[in-house]
Amino acid sequence: MDDIGVVDESTWFYQQVVKRRVAWGFALALVFLVFADPSRTSVLFGFWIALAGEALRTWSSGTLVKNEQLTTEGPYQLTRNPLYVGNFLLGVGVAVMGGALWLLIVFALFFWAVYQALILKEEKRMLERYGEEFRSYCREVPRFFPRLEAWPPAAVPYDPRRMWQIHKEWKAWLALYAVTLYLALRASW
Repeated sequence: MDDIGVVDESTWFYQQVVKRRVAWGFALALVFLVFADPSRTSVLFGFWIALAGEALRTWSSGTLVKNEQLTTEGPYQLTRNPLYVGNFLLGVGVAVMGGALWLLIVFALFFWAVYQALILKEEKRMLERYGEEFRSYCREVPRFFPRLEAWPPAAVPYDPRRMWQIHKEWKAWLALYAVTLYLALRASW
């Protein structure tokens, strides 16, 4: 059985939340910044989780050849959505840095609801574009949770220009360090 889903893009949730996930993310970030209660321990522990997430995003965005070919190597051998796994780790890490369990729960629920719908939409588009090649890939590689038996993945060409200029991963690095600095300073007060 194929592991390819379908999402109803006409629902209120999809139209108002999934399509506007960036705006909702900024709103939740403001709530987070106001209600965070970081400690030195939470910042230190959470930073390493977030750093792992951003490293995975950086690796993934340097190997992804978006809209030109089906990328199935490197981090894409472990999971079909390594960028989203990286986003999840990054968000979990920042929530842990925030020092309040409810922030982590809110993030996890928001992430799960939004990215589940987003992934299903992308799978539909990928199936239309790549057909049986994508269907076969889905049978081999899990949607989200990495298959560790595929570690280490085969070496794949990495393009830092693609990561830096096309996917603009530098913005995520900058945001991670800014949030970490802010929370570290709050933890010190």
